[in-house]
Amino acid sequence: MARSRSALRSFLVDCEKALAERDARGLRRELTPLDSVAGPLVRVGGATCVNWSSNDYLGLSQHPRLAHAASEAAHRWGVGARASRLLSGSTQIHADLERALAAWFRAPAALVFSSGYLANLGVLGSLAGPGDMIFLDRLCHASLVEASRLSRATLRVFSHNDAQQLATLLRRTPVRGRRIVVTEGVFSMDGDCAPVRELVAVAERHNALVYLDDAHGAFVRGKTGRGSPEEAKVPADRLVYMATLGKALGCQGGFVVGPQSLIDWITNQAKAFIYATALAVPVAAAAREALLVLQQEPRHRLALQRNTRRLRSHLSRLKISALGSSLARSSSPIAPVRLGGAARALAAARYLRKQGIWCPAVRPPTVPQGTSRLRISVTAAHTLEQVDDLARALQMVLSMTPGGA
Repeated sequence: MARSRSALRSFLVDCEKALAERDARGLRRELTPLDSVAGPLVRVGGATCVNWSSNDYLGLSQHPRLAHAASEAAHRWGVGARASRLLSGSTQIHADLERALAAWFRAPAALVFSSGYLANLGVLGSLAGPGDMIFLDRLCHASLVEASRLSRATLRVFSHNDAQQLATLLRRTPVRGRRIVVTEGVFSMDGDCAPVRELVAVAERHNALVYLDDAHGAFVRGKTGRGSPEEAKVPADRLVYMATLGKALGCQGGFVVGPQSLIDWITNQAKAFIYATALAVPVAAAAREALLVLQQEPRHRLALQRNTRRLRSHLSRLKISALGSSLARSSSPIAPVRLGGAARALAAARYLRKQGIWCPAVRPPTVPQGTSRLRISVTAAHTLEQVDDLARALQMVLSMTPGGA
């Protein structure tokens, strides 16, 4: 027992040293609890700020209909799901939500996971294994990187959004087992969009599947909110489509849609589904209601589009770009202001907070070294006045902390 305590103390000393090093480099992460949330406003540390770091793109997380649906479900079913889906955790509400998701994306079937992270682990792990190959965009989310590694497939990385390099990799790689191209519809830290149509065409020419994580594009992009494939005019049956309930729908959870045989295979194969407690029933009920709200209240998407255009117009005027391309041309509600070093990003975030703007700095390892940034996300709940105020504050930040944005 004494030896165990000594080993723990030694480990804790190592932790303290490593955390001190992160402190010195401006890379230590800390939790900042919010006192309250009211639409785009948050109360934090006794002050009210406009929140520019939320993924609640359509402002649905506090919609009265969603809150009522969750409350009703909690009273009827209880708070938790009590078990995994394959035991006793699968309710009629889960089944209704999956039918609604399949209908929304015009797919035969859908499967809901407890989180988007688990969905990626589960689905990719079901698609790929030893002897297979995964071709991953360099800027893919950590969950996709982790899922690819855990699958034990051979991993190849292609340059960000580079369909030509992907084609070269596929052409030069011997065909052994299944080949899967993995990308995102909208990249969460850069706000740019994958060339879905080109990537699918390249993959199909080389007999490869396409797995699309559309966490930040689902319900936002496309003429009717059916995501990046709709925006790219790519039929859903040409790829494996995954997205989340925790961004534009304002709820929590992840899902995959596709042919019934695919969903049945994932149900039987995905450890992140089989061994995880089901999504909480009130959350599933709220997500089902959110889909109805989207159908009946188009104003939320229209407000988001209006605010996105206004913000990107300001950023274009300030000559802020993402990966060398104009943010004004993107349909994404995510707009990064890249500031370089962590210290500069932290100073910018502190200044904005004093101005009543909540936008924490994003630093490595979330983003590559030397690309620390303010990751701004506009929502339908913001007002045009708030967008204009943010632009003025950003202009001041850039003048106070010179360097390439």
